[in-house]
Amino acid sequence: MNIYTTSGKKIEMNNTQPSFWSILYRTIISHTVTYFAIGVIGSILLDYSTRMVRPDVAPIIRDISDSILMAGPLFQPIRAALLAIVFYLLRDVLFSNRKGWLKMWCMLVVVGILTPFSASWGGIEGMIFFNFPLWDHIVGWPEVFTQTLLLSIILTYWVDHPKSKRLGAILLVGFVLTILLPIIALLAS
Repeated sequence: MNIYTTSGKKIEMNNTQPSFWSILYRTIISHTVTYFAIGVIGSILLDYSTRMVRPDVAPIIRDISDSILMAGPLFQPIRAALLAIVFYLLRDVLFSNRKGWLKMWCMLVVVGILTPFSASWGGIEGMIFFNFPLWDHIVGWPEVFTQTLLLSIILTYWVDHPKSKRLGAILLVGFVLTILLPIIALLAS
């Protein structure tokens, strides 16, 4: 694509947008790895195993050793694929933009965490509908805010720098481990 200045000087612009497949692949890997890594750290720091067995919480949430919960990382590529559709539709705003990571993070925090259309734990509707103290809703925010922040930073950087072999290799190894570890845990249980 060529653009001309007011003086008639021709400027060549490289305005190539990332493909859907490029965004899909990178979103699946980035989301799955950040979900697992931050989830493990959050589980330890926030002592989920104790919180999940509380008498007021246990009836509505699975035990941390439940096989479906252990398999959670295996479902993340599906979730990431859905995110990738939205990221692709918003690619002009999110990628090749110096503040694209911030826009992505704000979108994920506002729409995905604070104001989802269902009553979810940690969201405004959940605070209204669930019979839990406010603290129970906000205690998990550091985990989900951190995960979405890392996803936004890593994904926008990787899409904008597709030739970054080191980042791609690190994330691919992380992805393989993220998929293998739950499978190993499920087979061992």
